[in-house]
Amino acid sequence: MMTSMERILAVCNHELPDRIPFLLSTREFGMKYAGFSLSQAFTDPDSFIGAQIKVRQDFNQDGVWDINAVPVVDEALGAKLVFPEDDSPYVDYNPFLKSLAELDKLKLVNPNTDGRMPYMLSLVQKLKAAAGPDVPLFAWVSQPFRSACMLRGEANFYRDLIRHPNEARELLSFLTDNLIAYGKALIDRGADIIHTSNPVANTECISLKHYREFVHPYSKRFLGSLKEYGAKKTMYHTCGCWSDRLDLVCEENVDIIHFDEIAISEFKQRFSDKVVAFGNLHTVDVLHQGTTETAAEAALQCIKDGKAGGRFILSANCSVPRDTPPENIRAICRVHEKYGKY
Repeated sequence: MMTSMERILAVCNHELPDRIPFLLSTREFGMKYAGFSLSQAFTDPDSFIGAQIKVRQDFNQDGVWDINAVPVVDEALGAKLVFPEDDSPYVDYNPFLKSLAELDKLKLVNPNTDGRMPYMLSLVQKLKAAAGPDVPLFAWVSQPFRSACMLRGEANFYRDLIRHPNEARELLSFLTDNLIAYGKALIDRGADIIHTSNPVANTECISLKHYREFVHPYSKRFLGSLKEYGAKKTMYHTCGCWSDRLDLVCEENVDIIHFDEIAISEFKQRFSDKVVAFGNLHTVDVLHQGTTETAAEAALQCIKDGKAGGRFILSANCSVPRDTPPENIRAICRVHEKYGKY
């Protein structure tokens, strides 16, 4: 029987594993399932590490995650993070950069000393030690375009693309350097797979023209640098609709695409020669609000759509909601155990 690391690497390397890998993103769910609030993850690393190990063992998961989607680089650069008691942290709506004329306020960060990054790096190192070499650790780094939106404000930066394109490129290049530095530090601490996300760059946010110009080249350099440095693989979460730009994402040194609004069968038909499909159980309708019966049915359909030829990891289309009934995930586990073998 393959280890989880062997299984994940096999599907990325165009090889058939012993079974379909199964991995849900469980930041909020995992903490509640283990008896903690999400806010404890930011003061007590052992609570988060214990939650990840428990979820992996109880639900037969093929990996563990850091505290993903927390923009610690943006925070170190000046963005203010708000931490609810038991919900996801977010960047304060009052942007740090009032205009792109303030770029001189930004200084290169040191991941080993600045802001919350040392805490996250230490957590990753401890989590890798707890999970062991046979379990891939997925560690998150923001996309340059996403970080620009967090520092400048989304609507403001969208306008900057038209009114101040040269300054926008200057900011994106600067952020790319910072995010590469943090990604390298994560790899040094034991991160196996660098994953990233960009919910502010889908079809509902910016045009394909602007994606090509302001997202694609920086993402390609960012992920390419981290693969060259030693990341075993990379993963990109395309939140929302990306139908007209998924082909570009495939060219950005990406090995796995965690997709949202596209059917598994269509995704595999179009892109499985280039990237691994990661999805596509619906987090709200199936996991959170569904029953054990509907969860099992959805899992079986995903397996039918994604199994042939490999290049598929069974997951959900986003992070598992905090209040998801554990029995729904257990129902998916049973289906995966029965039908997921090759």
